[in-house]
Amino acid sequence: MNVQTIELDVNKRGCGNNCIRIAQGEGGGTTIKALIYDNGGELSLSGYSAFLVARLPDRIHYYRGSATVNGNTITYVCDESKLASVPGYTDEAYFEIVKGDFLAQTERFALDILRSAKEGQQPAQSWDNAIDDLIKRGETAVKSSEAAVTAANGAASKANTAAAKADTATGKANAAARDASTATGKANAAAGDASTAAEKADTAAGKANTSAENADTAAQGANDAKTEALKAAEEARGSISPDKRLYIAYDTVGDTDYISLVDTED
Repeated sequence: MNVQTIELDVNKRGCGNNCIRIAQGEGGGTTIKALIYDNGGELSLSGYSAFLVARLPDRIHYYRGSATVNGNTITYVCDESKLASVPGYTDEAYFEIVKGDFLAQTERFALDILRSAKEGQQPAQSWDNAIDDLIKRGETAVKSSEAAVTAANGAASKANTAAAKADTATGKANAAARDASTATGKANAAAGDASTAAEKADTAAGKANTSAENADTAAQGANDAKTEALKAAEEARGSISPDKRLYIAYDTVGDTDYISLVDTED
């Protein structure tokens, strides 16, 4: 709405006969569209930043506000609350073109600021968007710092809680380690007892083996005796007469008579 177009050259040789009329009390009511040239040729503004700069009609305060660029065109939507804070006429308005350390200015043009019929206009003061941006960034940084402090305090509280829990866990772990050590001692004692029992069992097994060997020897002797007895019985059977009769015989040796059994009558 209410776009006013002017042509400006960075060679600053113009007559300064461009005049933009704005009014107090508006808010974005005027848009300035400036076509920028370099000695008559279109100036590409790619990569540049642009600002509207104006000395206010009281010749004391100034205004500096950021604008947008596209091709060789600078577009600025008026902030009348600041730019039109002082009514009257000024011919000290221009655009700054900035890239890094480079800064160029266009030729001057005029602003005719119409007085508002309403009372209560704020007192005039100088305005600079760059400074305002720095202030806003500072305020944002302060808020971010406060939020970071709050978050840090919360994190510290959580860390303290975690540390307390870790201490508790450490205590429990130490108690468990002591219990494990006691159990290990008991297990070692039980292992010692088991080893002693194993040694006794080995000794008993040795004795049992010895007894078994003795029993085997005795059994072998019994078997040998049995064999001899059977053999003697067989011989005895062979020595009995065919009629199975036994006779008493008397033998005298000296003055003594001996009786014996014989299987013949003679």
